[in-house]
Amino acid sequence: MENIYLQYQRQKTKEVMLYILSKMGDTGYFRLMKTMFCADRQSLLRWGGPITNLNYYARKHGPVPSVVHDGLLSAYQGQGGDYSDILTVKGNFMMVHPLREPDLEYLSESDKESIDKAINELKGRNRDQIENYLHEKVYHRVLSTDKKQYSRVDIAMSAGASDKQIARIENEEQILKALS
Repeated sequence: MENIYLQYQRQKTKEVMLYILSKMGDTGYFRLMKTMFCADRQSLLRWGGPITNLNYYARKHGPVPSVVHDGLLSAYQGQGGDYSDILTVKGNFMMVHPLREPDLEYLSESDKESIDKAINELKGRNRDQIENYLHEKVYHRVLSTDKKQYSRVDIAMSAGASDKQIARIENEEQILKALS
């Protein structure tokens, strides 16, 4: 049986996705995943922690939350999956359509603020511009590693975090490791 914390995190990720879709309307899967990355990045910069706790990986087209990517692909292929109860994915551009409104009980005001900033951060940029924007020096460093996985510090650094912000995030990561 899955623990309550993991169940909560899975549901919160769904609500983040639905919140983004409620603000942007039907959206391509690419933009949805990049907005999630930027929202976690905004939250790390401002509050010292991400919204979703997703693992992001450097891939050809930029940072990707692999569990979300896989879930959206399953929904697109009609295989159900973790997100088939909240959205559909259709068309040549894999447009994501919500099946309900987000449950805002899962999102704090700071979560919504970070998501709104991420939406504005990418607003007006097409797919190529978003890809180029997120292909900065941290992305290239992470892409060159074996695991290709971003740490929280990597995510914050990709947004230009200050030394003070990075030190705070590193300290919080050490506390989390000690508690687990």
